Amino acid sequence: MFIAIDIGNTNITVGVRNNDSWQEYRISSEEDQTLAYYTQQLAIIAENIDKDKIEGVGVSSVVPHLTDVILDATKIELHQEPLLFQKKWYHLLPIQTANPEEIGTDLLANALAGYLKNQGPCLIVDFGTALTYTLVDPNAHLGGVAIAPGIRTSMESLSGNAAQLPEIPLELPEKPLGTNTVEAMNSGILWGFVGQVTFMIDKIKSSVDYDITTIATGGLSEVLKPLEDKFDIIDRNLTIQGIYEFFKLVQADQNVNHEDS
Repeated sequence: MFIAIDIGNTNITVGVRNNDSWQEYRISSEEDQTLAYYTQQLAIIAENIDKDKIEGVGVSSVVPHLTDVILDATKIELHQEPLLFQKKWYHLLPIQTANPEEIGTDLLANALAGYLKNQGPCLIVDFGTALTYTLVDPNAHLGGVAIAPGIRTSMESLSGNAAQLPEIPLELPEKPLGTNTVEAMNSGILWGFVGQVTFMIDKIKSSVDYDITTIATGGLSEVLKPLEDKFDIIDRNLTIQGIYEFFKLVQADQNVNHEDS
């Protein structure tokens, strides 16, 4: 059993890998919460697993002030020394990038898992707090990244900055124009994202001279049904799979070094 923890700006995703399948749990990323709180949240998740069977824990974080808290909570509750996805291990990755310090480990995890899954060039679109586009070229180099506000981020910004616009659930309307406020907001945000993603995929494909496999991931990747035909693969577990692949690379390197010593 392997535990992957992806610390994001909105949620902390805890993935439990058992018998080649993933079970996902989510914890809200709360800035003002304590070590005790996060330890308790992990304890609730741990009720569903046999902690004695855990063979490793890998952690990716794009929220620096939560990193040490989650690492400590993992040690306390799961009785494991977690492996943090960080720059000192980047030389082990088959994916190379010119500016590794500027790329979030979540994007590197996506690129790693996407490239290994596809065994070739790919474009990963991650529907998270930010909507990200990550290109891996045929030489396993990170070809570039584009970042835009995510769907929920855009919706919350619209509601928070316009006094008469309510917070609403995300639901894609059939028509591009609404007849009430809720429909109008969902139409503008969600159909707008359909247009953006369609344009960006086409634009990125036309900017390179090789074929690209398109992969969708993220918690909201299933909301935009009209985009399904734009993607060759939809895998909402891609990021945590990337953390697992990273863990295996580091573990293999450490085993080799141990044998040589």
